[in-house]
Amino acid sequence: MRSGRNEAPASALPDGRLARVLAPVAFACELGLLVLAGVTGWRLGRALDVPSRSALAAVLSVLLVSGVVLVWARWNAPRSPSRLPWPWRYLTQLAPFAGVAVLAALVGLGWWGAVLAFVAAVAFGISQGGTTVARPVR
Repeated sequence: MRSGRNEAPASALPDGRLARVLAPVAFACELGLLVLAGVTGWRLGRALDVPSRSALAAVLSVLLVSGVVLVWARWNAPRSPSRLPWPWRYLTQLAPFAGVAVLAALVGLGWWGAVLAFVAAVAFGISQGGTTVARPVR
């Protein structure tokens, strides 16, 4: 029987090497998501046939980036008091990528969104959960 006191989650590979390699990739995906959200919001605003398209584009860009930041800060940030446990956190990590990817596809950036979402799914799945096994803490 395991008490959980002297055990820590480990990656599927010995010593968690792959998880340590993919953690910076996951962080780069987070930054890429913010950039893609901003560009997607800008393009959405510019695509609409309304007066003052640039102002609308700026507002949509800021709103989309702010939405991503709020979701991330609320449920995924390491120091968030309402951080979700692993299986649910993985879903809330991927949801902004999927949402932005769909919006990016509407403005001609579908491949960017799809590739970013795929790389993020792999990086987050392996570096922050994936297959965990108990091993003693040294």
